[in-house]
Order: sequence, then structure tokens, then C-alpha cells
Amino acid sequence: MKICVCLHLYYLDMIPEMKKYLCNIDEYDLYITTPAENVNNEEHILKEFSGAKIIYTNNVGFDMYPFVCFLKEVDLSSYDLIVKLHTKKDIPIEYSLNGFDLSSGWWRYYLLNPILGTKKSVKKVIKLFVKNKKVGLVGSKELLIRDSDIDKDIDMNCVNDVMNQLGLQINKKEFIAGSIFIIRANLLLPLQKKDYKEEDFPPYLPRTWNELPYCLERCFGMMISSQGYDLVGLYSDKTKEDKVFMLKSWLKKHTPRLFSIFKKIRQMFIRKTPSS
Repeated sequence: MKICVCLHLYYLDMIPEMKKYLCNIDEYDLYITTPAENVNNEEHILKEFSGAKIIYTNNVGFDMYPFVCFLKEVDLSSYDLIVKLHTKKDIPIEYSLNGFDLSSGWWRYYLLNPILGTKKSVKKVIKLFVKNKKVGLVGSKELLIRDSDIDKDIDMNCVNDVMNQLGLQINKKEFIAGSIFIIRANLLLPLQKKDYKEEDFPPYLPRTWNELPYCLERCFGMMISSQGYDLVGLYSDKTKEDKVFMLKSWLKKHTPRLFSIFKKIRQMFIRKTPSS
């Protein structure tokens, strides 16, 4: 299958980690979106990512506006799959979703490991797309948010408005929190045709959950079923080996005292958190 990768490179210090994951894809074309001020680092970026096409954008809309800029440059008909990546920094506070601890580097780990963690992982994902023509998007099972859980932090009327702008209707409420995934290229056509402009995206601050970047994040998942395809979540290898994060989250919520004891024991025995 013909693969194109769109990497939003905001944090240049994360280049080594992104290269590590990309090495697991045998063959692909690479587009890099990055803030305009990084033009002075172009030589360094191209040295690390030989053959990449760089798209400079203003720093608005998080990773969403840069992805829109990428869609203006790419011929989707030339590819079977699009890999959407971005440099996601560690979360410095205690944070969890779906019972999984996402603090430090774990959110990034859960997003990347199931689809790009190893060459075997990548081949597994490609095989899913090849064998099942209804598979439209593959991402992290740990970060797959569905149904009423989506309503907790966003007004679904805003999401529905964006879906209507794309000419789509919501069939299933689901998305990958963090917006790193592999998607069939043709399913991005509605977003490409919409042709959003920079002024459609709000400044970094102040911001609310109901603004366009957050709505688009959810639409990436919902546009799959809307076009007659399935969203598939895959667990990371670590989840199969160790359910400790689910236990930690439950203890913290229901029995804080036991959680404190558990945390001390965990610090003694658990493997180190993935590096930044």
C-alpha cells in the first residue's frame, strides 16, 4: 500500500523519537509541517528526514491547522493510507482516560505504540486495511473515546456543526484522543474539500473545548462511520502485559489510602516510564 506520513514537528527535540517510530515503516513519503520560525532549522530537519517536504505554517490550531495545510499540498488519490503524527510532549501532572495513566510520556506511548511501535505493529495495521476493506482508521484502543464520554468536555452541537460543514452526519460518536492514527486517504476528502483558512482557527490563548481544533479532533473519528467505514482500536503491547494503570486509576478514585500504598510499591517494582 502507498503510504504518506504527515508529521507536525513542533518540538524539534523530539526528532530522535519520531525517527525511531518512522523507521518501522518500510516505505513512505514524508511531509513535515512546522512553525514558520523553524525555517532557520531547515537544514537540520532535512538532515534528519532526508527527502521530506517541509510546509511552514503559523503557530495556530495546534496540530489541526498544520494538517489542513498538508491537505492543501497532497494528492490524496496518490496514496492508500495517511499516517497523522505530531510531537506530543510529556504531561507533567496526574492525568488519566479510560482508566489508563497518561501522565509523563504514557499518552504519547499509548498513541504511537499500537500502530508504529515495531515493524510487526506496522505490518499488522497494513494487513488490517488490506484484508478488511471496511476498516477506515486504526489508532490506540487505550485512547478510543466513545458515546457519552465524549459529551463530558465538549458541546456536541459544535461538533455536529463542523460535521455539517464537511457534508457529513454523525452515525457513531467515537474518536482517538490525541489525534495520532492511520487513515484511508480517501476518507480525508471531505476535510480537504472544505479548505479551511488560518483565520478559521482561534489563537492559542484564550481557548475553550468547543473551538474548531477540538471539534476537528472528534470529527476525525466520526467521519469514518459517516462514510461507511469502521474505526479500529488496537492495544499497545504493554497493555497486554500489564494492567497496572487501570488498577492505579481505580485505587486513586475509590480508595486514596490504598492508592498511596500502591504508589510506593509501584515505585519500587514497576518499569521506568518511557523517556521523553
